[in-house]
Amino acid sequence: MSSNKIIHLLQPTTIGTSIPLRNRICMASLTRNRCIDDNKPTEASVQHYATRAKDGTGLIISEGIFIYINGCDWLHSPMLFKPEHVEPWKKVTDAVHKEGGKIFCQTWHPGRSQNENIPMLKAANYPVLAPSSIPRASGRYHLLEGNHGHSRNVTEITDPKEIIEQYKNSVKLAKQAGFDGIEILAQGDYLLHNFLLSRSNQRTDKYGGSTENRCRFVLEVIDAILETWSPESVGIKVSPSDILGDTVSPYTETSETYSYLIKQVVARGLGYICLSRRGCIPDSQPGGIPVVRPPGTELPENYDILDDFGHLIKFPGSKTSLMVNSLYTADEAERLVRDDKIDLVAFGRPFIYNPDVVTRIKRGSPLATNERGGFVYYGPYNDISEGYNDWPFDSQNSQ
Repeated sequence: MSSNKIIHLLQPTTIGTSIPLRNRICMASLTRNRCIDDNKPTEASVQHYATRAKDGTGLIISEGIFIYINGCDWLHSPMLFKPEHVEPWKKVTDAVHKEGGKIFCQTWHPGRSQNENIPMLKAANYPVLAPSSIPRASGRYHLLEGNHGHSRNVTEITDPKEIIEQYKNSVKLAKQAGFDGIEILAQGDYLLHNFLLSRSNQRTDKYGGSTENRCRFVLEVIDAILETWSPESVGIKVSPSDILGDTVSPYTETSETYSYLIKQVVARGLGYICLSRRGCIPDSQPGGIPVVRPPGTELPENYDILDDFGHLIKFPGSKTSLMVNSLYTADEAERLVRDDKIDLVAFGRPFIYNPDVVTRIKRGSPLATNERGGFVYYGPYNDISEGYNDWPFDSQNSQ
């Protein structure tokens, strides 16, 4: 992953004025489908996060955590909306802090990217909710019997304030659980992303239509979270060029929507904005899937997401750090930090196969890749530590 000496990426930094990080290397949120104890983290989860903190990761962002009874493809994703969810996460955060690390909670509502046959939804008779009754066009539920796709039975949210209250409740519990901050997930064809896009949001009230209206729900969620957390303790992850699921949009809409949203976020003084460049790299997405943008949604030639939005985040006097994500190498991130283009980089899947990402980058050792198959990401597995806590360290490989 690294062919040159890495210096700037390993320097300490601070989010805001009160969240010091040991370096600029972050562990991105990674859904692992391992919370088999009634959707709560287990001792295997504690070990997984603590190991990566012990290696020196600057900031760990938790796997996406449902804010309420929501069901995505992953039957064993965690939840955080009841008091009994707090203590298992407190064990995780305590373990990370014991190793000198910091950890943010990623709040997650999957929106229309669900299926009503997921057991947690079916048992509660809870509907699949979205801004508008527009199903997601793609997707297959690997862990449900049969060939289920995303729900065709999507219920339009009547009162968005009810969902905002769910966010408020969840982030209050996250504070009790000892997290250092919150990352708001607003990409991936999930709920907040659904509100931002005209193709999935065709409301005629104040939450739909114009750019300002489509951004309103996301901004109200942010403002609600800021009632509990300081601005510098909150980050947001967006992917303007995203093509995951059914999210690809015309470039003009993308530029207008995210320019407005980012300016509003920066004005609130949030700790960071994570810009994912998924969908704008022509070679591949994670997993080697080619990027093919439909006609009418093409990006400008040699498009770079930082050229469009970086200057809206990083400028003299800005309180908001710029984090990047999606297929960056250590060398590329080092150059961007050196040139003052970014502040932080979030690596995702490398943290699955490498419990010692930071050590390997320091040594200039290659990062291990996945040669075990797709089960390591989400299962199925015989033991939850399989493909989770059984990856070798660099020192073991060299012996």
